[in-house]
Amino acid sequence: MVEYDNKNWFSFLLKRTGYHYEGVFVSLLVYGIITAGLTYVHLNFDWKIFHIPATFHTVLGLVIGLLLVFRTNTAYERWWEGRRQLGSLVNTSRNLAMKFKSYGTNDAELYQLLSVFPLVMKVHLRDKNFAEAIKLLPAHLLEKFNNAAHKPNFILLELSVKTNHLYKSGEISGEQLLVLESKINDLTDILGACERIHNTPIPIGYALHLKRILLIYLLTLPFGFIESLSWWCIPVVMVVFYTMIGIELIAEEIEDPFGTDVNDLPFDELAEKIAANVEEIKNS
Repeated sequence: MVEYDNKNWFSFLLKRTGYHYEGVFVSLLVYGIITAGLTYVHLNFDWKIFHIPATFHTVLGLVIGLLLVFRTNTAYERWWEGRRQLGSLVNTSRNLAMKFKSYGTNDAELYQLLSVFPLVMKVHLRDKNFAEAIKLLPAHLLEKFNNAAHKPNFILLELSVKTNHLYKSGEISGEQLLVLESKINDLTDILGACERIHNTPIPIGYALHLKRILLIYLLTLPFGFIESLSWWCIPVVMVVFYTMIGIELIAEEIEDPFGTDVNDLPFDELAEKIAANVEEIKNS
């Protein structure tokens, strides 16, 4: 995720975000070249086939506009829900660490498991490469961790088991056990909500239909402007192309916000923050 200051207009407008230079710029250039070729053919051969009434693109543009609004709203809603869940992850982890400390719990493994859980959850939602997390786990849990099919669940289970052990050994009361278990349950709910966002993409019907209609609209767009605008048709259709394709690509990027793209959520920074907060609470 990129931090920015949108108060300085000129530096903000020229800021390189990364996502559109790789995909949109090349496509935009190709689209402009194709439009230039069509314009040249039209002006030199005067083929009437290149003229499409403006009504066609007006009506189709309304439909595409509605689809793009739905696409953008749905993607942003998923992005914002992901941010809310990560915010809850930070708060719940801090709260649980404070409860361990205030109840007089000195078991270092509890804090260790709580610190590593956000990292395991992050990797679980990304590339499943748990090499970094393995280095931070207690040695006697490594074999069980490696054999676990669902590794975030394993961490939560160990937290729950060790918390119950504190109750059975008389280190905490029954009321305190209920409070701690409630916080562990909150972590389970956060994990499930993030998995739901990650594993449930926008329905394929909407995605395919929007891309097909958008393709038809953009491929036919030059035929509606060449006759009236001549060479000025090229920058006009390129602006329309950049606008519509840009919205679609941004929506694609943020609908699964737990990755490492420019517009994804700052999961790495939050995981590091949680680990630092838990360590500070443990040593306070």
